[in-house]
Amino acid sequence: MTGRERLQPRTGRRRLGAATGVLLVAGTVVSSASYTDEATLGLAGAGIGFPHTFAIGVVAADGTAEPADGEAGVEWLVEGAGTLVPGRSVSTVVQVFNNTPTLDADTVLEVVARGGDGAVAEAIPNITPHLRLSAQDQDGVVLFSDVPWEQARGSVGRLVARGSGSLAAGEPYTTGPAGSERQITLTIDYLDEPGVEALNGGQAALSLRIDATSVTP
Repeated sequence: MTGRERLQPRTGRRRLGAATGVLLVAGTVVSSASYTDEATLGLAGAGIGFPHTFAIGVVAADGTAEPADGEAGVEWLVEGAGTLVPGRSVSTVVQVFNNTPTLDADTVLEVVARGGDGAVAEAIPNITPHLRLSAQDQDGVVLFSDVPWEQARGSVGRLVARGSGSLAAGEPYTTGPAGSERQITLTIDYLDEPGVEALNGGQAALSLRIDATSVTP
């Protein structure tokens, strides 16, 4: 019996400790039920970021817009290209415009030799090294003059934002605000120099690339 009496106080202390623990937990639960509230702000309800597509385009021969921002670009007809011979030249006019409603476009034009050397095909003589290129805008500002394709690069300038909806491919072109477009005349000269006589039937594969960087007005 004595052994049992000694065990009872210890059991009581353990129960008290457990009860105290329950009280503390209960107190915490009550405290966490304090009043709370929250506010949520929708930043820029329509979404953060430029909602339009930044793009430049060219005006096709039929007067329609060509965004020209795809991977393949746009095939551009150069009148007389098939009759170019040494000592002669051909020219084409490219009208480029900013097709973006609210951003200006810092624009650069350059000539690129397809395949890296301008060769049309292995069996066709490559006349690219014997071509010289020049470009100027409608105001007579020279972008580059009488240079090989590697040096045919120049600034078109800053094309101001169109200010209205972008034009889709094939849509009739409508003039935008002053400064939103430029007309570039590209001239290709075929030099009459020693060695070209061996290139009878020769051709060149060139592209005109127009790069633009967006600028906030």
